[in-house]
Amino acid sequence: MDLNLISATLSGEDAEEVREAFATINTKLPFLSTMQSTEVSGVFKVGNNYQPFLELAKEVVDTHPEILPAVFNAAEFDKDYTLYKTLQPLSLQAEEISEGLKKSVMAVGGDTINAAFEVYTAVKQHKDKVPGLSVFYEAMSVFFKRNRGKTSETKK
Repeated sequence: MDLNLISATLSGEDAEEVREAFATINTKLPFLSTMQSTEVSGVFKVGNNYQPFLELAKEVVDTHPEILPAVFNAAEFDKDYTLYKTLQPLSLQAEEISEGLKKSVMAVGGDTINAAFEVYTAVKQHKDKVPGLSVFYEAMSVFFKRNRGKTSETKK
């Protein structure tokens, strides 16, 4: 079955421009968090359900600052709120791009390995007929040899 999931090219120049765009993103967002998974698990995750809560809290801070304790840092809250509102849609865009890249790498990898299997089949069929092809066969066949020792140990 000839299933080609992706048929495209990306020039070296375009790939370099994408790398430069990622570098620009890293330069513009030097504060991106590097929290470890244990730290992440302790952070309250703001999902869509809490968006209105954040907006109400912002409105209260702006319209009734007198009710807040003196130790409450309204300026830092405003800074965090503004950054959150700016980063959240960018994060969604980045997730879409990341997901698309992951799926594209998987698809084009699948396309490539399927074609490579066809090459291997042709090499296997012609290894004794074409001078020098047996060297490729030996190198490629390593990927298909089973470890007999593990199989017999498993059966015990």
